Amino acid sequence: MAAADLRGTAARAPRRRCAVVGLGARARMFTEALTGPYADRVDLVGLCDVNAHRMAVHNDWIAADHPGRAPVPAYPAEEFTGMLRRERVDLVVVCTVDRTHDTYIVAALEAGCDVVTEKPMTTDADRARRILDARRRTGRDVRVTFNYRYNPVHSAVREILAGGEIGEVASVHFEWLLDLRHGADYFRR
Repeated sequence: MAAADLRGTAARAPRRRCAVVGLGARARMFTEALTGPYADRVDLVGLCDVNAHRMAVHNDWIAADHPGRAPVPAYPAEEFTGMLRRERVDLVVVCTVDRTHDTYIVAALEAGCDVVTEKPMTTDADRARRILDARRRTGRDVRVTFNYRYNPVHSAVREILAGGEIGEVASVHFEWLLDLRHGADYFRR
């Protein structure tokens, strides 16, 4: 349920027209949420990526989960702003490589869209300033999500705990073991 930023908006806002840019593995949490639990308030109207195969795979996943649903229009990265206009997008989810977040966030804000981006918002102070300046200039919203929090496994654990199925939780110990390659890859982006 990565689209948690949309909770509670149905009563106060019209349906959102959403596009997802960057369709690596993390984007699936968003596309599943937008076409599943949040489909009553969000229309997924565009996919955008540098890799056409990734867009096709996401459309295949969506089709498998929602038989009969039309494929989501797919656009190459160089047509991002054209996609925003053509599909009348008002909300963009950014899941691209970290060093490119600012490019898509600023372009979306300048096109009149609100933005949900995975963390980190960007990779350095100059890029953060660009985003903040665009946000001030446009008055649009930027939300940074901790998308892994809404991983289906974690959501299921949360539901079990909230339901009291295992009793009252007195203490939690959590350890996350990453190999050096994984962590090194993250910081190289």
